[in-house]
Amino acid sequence: MGTNRYRMILFSLLTLLALVAQGSEEQERRQEAIAMAWVAAHNAADIEIMAAFRAQHFKRSEVTAWQDGYWRAIAQLGSLEVFGVGIDDEGAIAIEARPEHDDEQLYLIFAFHEDAPDQIASVSIEMADGPDDPDGLPDLDLDGDWQQMGTELDVWLHSLAREGLFSGAVLVAIQGEVKFEGAYGMASREFSAPNDLDTRFDVGSCNKDYTRVAILQLRAQGKLALDDTVGKHLPDYPNDIVRERVTIQQLLEHRSGLGDYFTEEYGQTPMSNLRRIEDYIPIWGPKPLLSEPGSEESYSNFGYTVLGAIIEEQSGQSYPDYVAEHVFEPAGMTRSGFFETDAVVPNVAVGYTSTGLHGPLEEPIKNIYLEPAKGGPWGKSYSTVRDLYRFYDSMMRGRILEGEDNWLEGSWTRGGIMLGGAGPGLNAMMSLEEGVMVIVLANMDPPIAESVALRVSREVRQ
Repeated sequence: MGTNRYRMILFSLLTLLALVAQGSEEQERRQEAIAMAWVAAHNAADIEIMAAFRAQHFKRSEVTAWQDGYWRAIAQLGSLEVFGVGIDDEGAIAIEARPEHDDEQLYLIFAFHEDAPDQIASVSIEMADGPDDPDGLPDLDLDGDWQQMGTELDVWLHSLAREGLFSGAVLVAIQGEVKFEGAYGMASREFSAPNDLDTRFDVGSCNKDYTRVAILQLRAQGKLALDDTVGKHLPDYPNDIVRERVTIQQLLEHRSGLGDYFTEEYGQTPMSNLRRIEDYIPIWGPKPLLSEPGSEESYSNFGYTVLGAIIEEQSGQSYPDYVAEHVFEPAGMTRSGFFETDAVVPNVAVGYTSTGLHGPLEEPIKNIYLEPAKGGPWGKSYSTVRDLYRFYDSMMRGRILEGEDNWLEGSWTRGGIMLGGAGPGLNAMMSLEEGVMVIVLANMDPPIAESVALRVSREVRQ
């Protein structure tokens, strides 16, 4: 469907909302229309349309930095085709939809404030493996105080590990206080080495936040401006249009027009050759843009690699060294780093995937030949669940970035944030809602971290 159709759908839905606001429909139908209007705003892929929707139906939300999550959802899901609308067991609106970028259907769960039924309290996504088992996981029921709930959660996670459904680590915190930590499954299946709380997992795209922090730190020092072009800092960049017209802001927002890595060249490039930023730019830098700079959003890991090159140019440090000194150290992330997959590093989980270059596999394999040998500005640093918690907690308390630059400051009281990373043999998820933070890191294929995090968050908040 094209943009014009999205705008027509949104127009018709907003018209419907105006009618039901006059009392011509009962509350349930009004909330269904609001939920469908959210879908239309998502499908429009237009930040102004979603901003207008949020201004009307998220009046109680204090979340101001929602744009990144919006673009991330568009990039990961694509447009949503709706198959049905209903009410779940808790009285929330449940929309069954199929994302453009995935064959698996999902549920969008819309909860509304009881005393303000036209105001959305939360929107969550659950994979639709079945109507009675939306994420394919066994039931989880948590009751009592935290000692009892922690025991019940630990038993549930151990059962997932025994059944081969989960391998990783989980952390739960409430309003900045860690209530639960646990590790499950195997860090190395061939050596029967279990995961523990010191195990470092690949966090995938979560570390794009480190890149964003670094750019904003350098801006605060006066070393760059967000409207600077790439060429101002990388005069030898091998593409004239990128040098002259693409800005740092566009790179941050995935609106540069740059493509992603996943081209024919990626499949033909030995992963052992991809270790430093300068290994990427000669391959993907000269490629033509997919769209005019600033004209549309398209998720770009390579765009963040270009940001990393600018960070190195302006700081005089390698990207991993800069992040270690200016992000990991102030946040107290003592066990995080950028480790090479062929290096001997203690307590690093091996990633296992059931998807190869040409499709599903009968038996899982290590992901070392499907991922670059070393991570960078786009992703693939390693952390423990506690270290990743320290990063987000430090951001929310203003310890790394201050003022308007810090898009997460104060989020402990605002909530409503989901950030993640995914790839073959790796999955990471941080969910924050109503002051409850759940972090899940897994050394197996997605969407297991998302499924566990959303299930745990929902049960803790009940």
